[in-house]
Amino acid sequence: NSKDADVAQFYQAGPAGIPTQTAFSQATRWPTLDDDRADGCIRSLENAYSTEGGLAVLKGNLAADGCVVKTSGVDESIWVFEGPAHICESQDDAVADILGDKVKAGDVVVIRYEGPSGGPGMQEMLYPTSYLKSKGLGKVCALLTDGRFSGGTSGLSIGHVSPEAAGGGNIALIEAGDMIRIDIPNRSIDVMVSDDELAARRAAMEAKGKNAWQPAAERPRKVTSALKAYGKMATSADKGAVRDISKLD
Repeated sequence: NSKDADVAQFYQAGPAGIPTQTAFSQATRWPTLDDDRADGCIRSLENAYSTEGGLAVLKGNLAADGCVVKTSGVDESIWVFEGPAHICESQDDAVADILGDKVKAGDVVVIRYEGPSGGPGMQEMLYPTSYLKSKGLGKVCALLTDGRFSGGTSGLSIGHVSPEAAGGGNIALIEAGDMIRIDIPNRSIDVMVSDDELAARRAAMEAKGKNAWQPAAERPRKVTSALKAYGKMATSADKGAVRDISKLD
């Protein structure tokens, strides 16, 4: 019911509430057609908005099977980032540390044991990224996890680290203060620790027997029987985090 001509034109362009019964007929409701392939909405390959795409898979000694970052949400000033690890054994721990001002500018917040098996369920790390932004740390910190993120995530948030911590991934071997280097242009991510040191840490972890590859601290978490079953059968994130019943053999 608006008398504003722009509002009326916008409504007709939709067309809001008007069923389209003939293919491509909506074009007739707009007086002009955007055919500018250089600066318009739909562009040619030569005039793409970005040559990088919106996602990147990084690999290195921290994620041998890869991890994922949404490059379109990362400020280019931190496409190459290096900082000390701030270890969190769960999303809840990360939230507490961020809100408690324990996370400092330059830190790489590592949230582990949140993968398909370790969570179990690979929950979304929504709160830590939101709280980093609210604390003014969105462009001066990185977040690394074997959990996942939604499409709305922004900042240097790297998820799907594979293998996950519960699956014997090196993310479980990172210690507080270890320097982590993230290089998006070169698609690499590494913890700056020697192979010998990582091997020694792995041996120490394996020596824990049935307690190996588990969070260092007890986590008060209600897990349903269905989710426990999923955790027993879940494949790694790089394999789709699907159930594989052969794991029960």
